[in-house]
Amino acid sequence: MNKWIIAGILACGVCVPLAAQHQNAADDVIVIEMQGEASAPRESVSIWDKTAPQLTRLFRGKDRTYVLYHVDNVSTEDDILSASDGKEYAYVRYGSDDGNYRKFLFKAEDPQTFVACAANIADVLAVNKKYKVNMGVNRKDFLRTYEKQATLMNLADNAAGKTYEVYQLNYTDINNKKPTMHYFVFDGDTLLQTYVGDDAYYAFVGEISNSNKKLTAQQKEAAQKRQAQLRQKQQEALERANRPVRKALVSGGTVEDQMYMPRAVNATPLPALTPSKTPAGTPVINP
Repeated sequence: MNKWIIAGILACGVCVPLAAQHQNAADDVIVIEMQGEASAPRESVSIWDKTAPQLTRLFRGKDRTYVLYHVDNVSTEDDILSASDGKEYAYVRYGSDDGNYRKFLFKAEDPQTFVACAANIADVLAVNKKYKVNMGVNRKDFLRTYEKQATLMNLADNAAGKTYEVYQLNYTDINNKKPTMHYFVFDGDTLLQTYVGDDAYYAFVGEISNSNKKLTAQQKEAAQKRQAQLRQKQQEALERANRPVRKALVSGGTVEDQMYMPRAVNATPLPALTPSKTPAGTPVINP
C-alpha cells in the first residue's frame, strides 16, 4: 500500500514540472510587429513612342543607372565608346542597328550622367559628329534616308582583302546647317569611319593606295622569284637531256671493247650470262 502511495507522489512530481515547462515556452514566444509604408511601385518609361528631343527632356540630368532601371525594356548593347579625341562615353542601345532602336550616350565617369540620345539615323549621325564617336550605323538604315542624296564609290583595300563602299554626301544636321562634304566608309553593312572634307578622306585613300602598292610590289617580287626558279629547273632538265652518253666497260665485251673502251672503276660485276634453252631465231608467240 505504501509503495503505491509513494509511486503516485513521484508521478505527480514529474507531471507538474512538465506542464510548467510548456507554459513557460508559450510565454517565451516573441511577436515582432512590422511597421512602415510600402515602397512606391517603380515608374516605368516607354521609350518607343518618344522622339530624341522628348527623351532628352525626360532624362536630362539623370544617370545611366536611372535610365536602365526605369526603361521598360532590356538593353541589347551596353559598352564604352572611345571618341576620336580620346574621350570615353558609356553607350546603351535598345533594339538593333538595322531596325527600330533608341541609343543613349552617357559620361563614362561616375555617376555617368546623360549626354545625348538618338531615335533614328539622322539623330545617330548628328550625335556621332558632335561627340566624335561611332554609335553604330547599319548601311541599310543609312540608305533608307540618304541613298538619293549620296554618291557611291568603291575603295579596294587589297592588303586587307576588302572592298569598302564609300558614300559621298553633302551633309547637314540639326547642329550643322551649312552643308559640308562627308565620306561614310562602310565595311559590309557596318559603318567603319566617317571623314569630314576631301583632305581627310583622300589622306585615308592615300594610306590604302600605299598599302596596295606595297602589296603589289611584294607580289611582283615573289612572282619573279618563282619564274627564276622555274627557269632554273627547266635549264637543268634541258642540260641533263642533252648531256652526251658516256659508256664504260664493266665486264666482258669484245676484244675491241676491251682495247679501246674506258673501264668502270669499282663497278658491280654483271651476273654471268645463262644460255637460253630456246634456239636462236625461234618465234615467240604470246598467249
